[in-house]
Amino acid sequence: MIPLKEIVSKLSLNVIGNFPDSLSVSGIGSLEAAKADQISFVAGSKYIKFLAGTKACAVIMDYANLKPELPQDFKFIVLDSKNPYLAFAHATQLFRKPYGDGEFSGRFFMDETSSVGKNTVLFPGVFIGEGARIGDNCRIMSNSVIGKNVSVGNNVTVYPNVTIYDDSEIGNNCVIHAGAVIGSDGFGYAKDKSGYVKIIHSGYAILEDNVEIGANTTVDRGAVDFTKIGAGTKIDNLVQVAHNVIIGKNCAIAAGSGIAGSSTVGDGVTIGGQVGISGHISIGNNVMIAAQSGVANSVKDNEIISGSPAFSIKDWRNSVILFKKLPELFKKMKEISKIKDS
Repeated sequence: MIPLKEIVSKLSLNVIGNFPDSLSVSGIGSLEAAKADQISFVAGSKYIKFLAGTKACAVIMDYANLKPELPQDFKFIVLDSKNPYLAFAHATQLFRKPYGDGEFSGRFFMDETSSVGKNTVLFPGVFIGEGARIGDNCRIMSNSVIGKNVSVGNNVTVYPNVTIYDDSEIGNNCVIHAGAVIGSDGFGYAKDKSGYVKIIHSGYAILEDNVEIGANTTVDRGAVDFTKIGAGTKIDNLVQVAHNVIIGKNCAIAAGSGIAGSSTVGDGVTIGGQVGISGHISIGNNVMIAAQSGVANSVKDNEIISGSPAFSIKDWRNSVILFKKLPELFKKMKEISKIKDS
């Protein structure tokens, strides 16, 4: 339980209404499911309909924007914020519960040449290879493998069944979810008369500070040099990042996307789900790519693109409208052709 006044103070919220200093909150719930000792949030007018029935003791919202639509005689406390979704995100941090706990001494393997920092917890079944260095306050969970000469920073969480290949570099405050693989070989082969000849990948993978990698996502090592994920970038589940890809800072990449080898992605890029990006191209800064797009050519800064092959989203929307009208247009063309032939 966290006192509501503490939440208000930490999130710098404005309070509309009165509440006793003793009021504490157990967590966060949706408007429909929140209990009387929980808070909720509303980020847009389409959720207003749920406010009349909510049991939440307090609701985060943009009060000035939603005030005309609020139900009469509402009983909850308003926690006013100009960016309620961001305030909600910060609130979830306050109620975060660590995964697993306890001491597991002697139930993992750590090479005698490797090192682990202060307050780092190694779960049962963890393997730490030769020369690996793990920082302070890390949690390496069951059946994860940390390869030779891997460097892991401070405050890193590695969930179960993660594999971090040799020589990889993991920055501070990173989160790597279950089943992810960092530093595996890329898909590189040369073909001769007898078949495919494997290119030995001698590079490595880098995750800079504050990177989050989703479950079952793969980040290949460089064929030579490195593959790099920039600081603050968040990658969803089931994403493939191929060898020698360079991704900039503070990008967001949704599930099912794939980036082929040696492409570069700038800072602040948003990539929707199931996007495919070809190899050896460059995506500029602050680009937005709509879901299921296929990107075959380089993209300039600040563009918004969609489609396969992808191009300007404005032109793509116009094209989709025309595509839907093709049967009608074709019918009219046939009618015109009959008139000319008659």
